[in-house]
Amino acid sequence: MDPSLDAPASPIERWALDPGVLHLNHGSYGGCPRAVLAAAEAVRARIEAAPMRYFVLDWQTELDRARASLAWFLHADPARLVFVPNATHGVAIALAAAELAAGDEIITTSHAYRACMNQLVRLADRCGARIVVVPIALPFDPDALVDAVARAITPRTRLALLDHVTSPTALRLPIERLVPPLAAHGVQIVVDGAHAPGQLALDVGALEALGVTWYVGNHHKWMCAPKGSGFLAAAPAVAPALRPLVTSHGASPAYGPANRLHAELDWAGTHDPAVHLAVPIAIATVEAEGGDWSAVLAHNHALALALRDRLGGTPLAPDDAVGSMVALPVELPPGTTPLAVEKTLLERGVEVPIVDVPGRPLLRVSAHLYNHLGQAELLSRALHALGVRIV
Repeated sequence: MDPSLDAPASPIERWALDPGVLHLNHGSYGGCPRAVLAAAEAVRARIEAAPMRYFVLDWQTELDRARASLAWFLHADPARLVFVPNATHGVAIALAAAELAAGDEIITTSHAYRACMNQLVRLADRCGARIVVVPIALPFDPDALVDAVARAITPRTRLALLDHVTSPTALRLPIERLVPPLAAHGVQIVVDGAHAPGQLALDVGALEALGVTWYVGNHHKWMCAPKGSGFLAAAPAVAPALRPLVTSHGASPAYGPANRLHAELDWAGTHDPAVHLAVPIAIATVEAEGGDWSAVLAHNHALALALRDRLGGTPLAPDDAVGSMVALPVELPPGTTPLAVEKTLLERGVEVPIVDVPGRPLLRVSAHLYNHLGQAELLSRALHALGVRIV
């Protein structure tokens, strides 16, 4: 085992996290280095010192500068990239733009994020479309999923919603192989990349070239930006027609920048832009803490696998289908529920999700720079005290 995993790559004192809490759930809500929060606070101070001056003279220029930094990190075109509050919001914008009619079919998987599945159900109900759910069996077989999605395509398939990294099961789906068969049939494709930026080496431009119509992601998770910041990238064919969920000044042709996508989606009313403007600082800070981003990805991936192996149990995915978090099956004491166990762990200072996946509860463990391998023993003891067994 790599001895460098025995100690944090970045001391937790540099993060805003409580060192008295066992943090093994970066995947859900993230965690900020102190330098990132300080950058956001500096923006807020400038806004409150002269609000009109800031929003009239400074805001758009600084947002465009932050967008350019983000686009560089994502390998995306800044002209077709917008900030959104989170990935769920971005998925909602994309689904609202999808062209669907009664009788059309929508493909997704059984591991889709619940909030996005809820949106998909309402969209299908409104349009009279049918949702085709492709099951993902555990242990995960990427080849079987690629084959199952291809077989699910029919002449009525119009839309697909695919997770890049599944939230409940921490699986890295083979998006590069799933997209081409769908694109070949003219299917509109939304990729929910909530967990991808900062966990995977992400190239949005390359995915668009394969046929992805809309790609959405979060900044507050693995990129470690403040909560309330995500992105939506739109393919060239659909970007000009994309509309926000809230119609604001950008609907007026004379308002805002010449780029109408930015004019429509950058401004939905008075809001706190500090979370978006801190994204470049988050990119630079995490890179500095981990050596560089390729080293950050490699470290977190190695630590996730090491935590999995130290905790024991049944691996649910091949190593190359794992990013910076892993899921393991657990057996709960009779009469308890995943949520009840999760809440008790939280009360005892242990942050880790117990996921209620049909057929088997799962423990999902995240690894970031402030984590280390010794935390597996602390988690094991906490689970054992509650009668939870990793199987």
